[in-house]
Amino acid sequence: MGGGDWTVMGGHSLLEVPLLLLILIGIDGALCRKIISPLFGNDYKWPQVKKTFSKRETTCPKGHHPLGDICCQLCPPGTKKTVDCTANGGKPQCTNCTPGEDYVDHPHYRDKCLRCGLCDREHGLEVRKNCTTVQNVVCGCAKNFFCNTPECKHCEPCAQCEHGVLEECTESRNTVCQVQENKQWYWLLLLLPILLMPLGIIYCLRRKRKGDVYILERRNSENIPLSYTDIDLSEYIPKIAEKMELDQVRKFVRKMGTTEVKIDQVKNDYNNDTEEQKIQLLKHWYESHGKRGAHRELIQGLWDIGLRVVAEKLQDVIKTHSEENEHSNSLHGQGLVSS
Repeated sequence: MGGGDWTVMGGHSLLEVPLLLLILIGIDGALCRKIISPLFGNDYKWPQVKKTFSKRETTCPKGHHPLGDICCQLCPPGTKKTVDCTANGGKPQCTNCTPGEDYVDHPHYRDKCLRCGLCDREHGLEVRKNCTTVQNVVCGCAKNFFCNTPECKHCEPCAQCEHGVLEECTESRNTVCQVQENKQWYWLLLLLPILLMPLGIIYCLRRKRKGDVYILERRNSENIPLSYTDIDLSEYIPKIAEKMELDQVRKFVRKMGTTEVKIDQVKNDYNNDTEEQKIQLLKHWYESHGKRGAHRELIQGLWDIGLRVVAEKLQDVIKTHSEENEHSNSLHGQGLVSS
């Protein structure tokens, strides 16, 4: 190859190679625009396009549920899934919910139905529509009760009017009472401060006296003679529940900080078993409180809500049960020694 021979294999001149590369780069930039060529950088669109394509492959159409690499149809309202589908677009095996116990009001892919709600008569509610397999129970305020919140879970009793009714009580509004007008009382407004002054003094004195009595009772209740200071109450919970009414248990756990949500949950879970409701509420309180000081807190709390007699009975129950356990353990120990 001579000094002026710039040809390479294939018959192309060496001067044509850079020109060919520039043309290829220009075509690459013109077609892909803001994409950097894979020859000179890593910011290239193909991996992103491939990733998007793969994501579309696993996306199921509306009314289907993804299951691995396939899409299954949904179970209709009023049913629950028992067996998954085996082919893409196939139907799962669905069984009906239990009428009056649970429901599902929309297509889904769950293996459980939703528990039917309850209309609590103690909160002034009554059933408007019974629970079906495709609809939850619909509650409303009972007669002479009202509720003025959008989602009503507790109805209030309607007001009773002394001087006539302007507007009757409805489910969403309290009674509007008529105010008695008597112009003869207007002149008393001038004498009202003078009349209220001695009443205010009497009220303050009585309040101070009541406060002193409350402090004294509180101190006395803090000095309640206890059979035990700290004792594991877990084994006594059923015995304690036997000696208390359900309303007394609810009143006690409310004072101890148990929420209405938890109380309603226990009621719904054990709707036909009041004994189990009492036991579960007392267990929840005890687990939240812990062993330390729980015995004193139990007796003290019952005193504070006016259940002193119940508190004394529970002390006797705990004491008797504990003595029986100690006696049984003593006999068992003697048997081990004699053997």
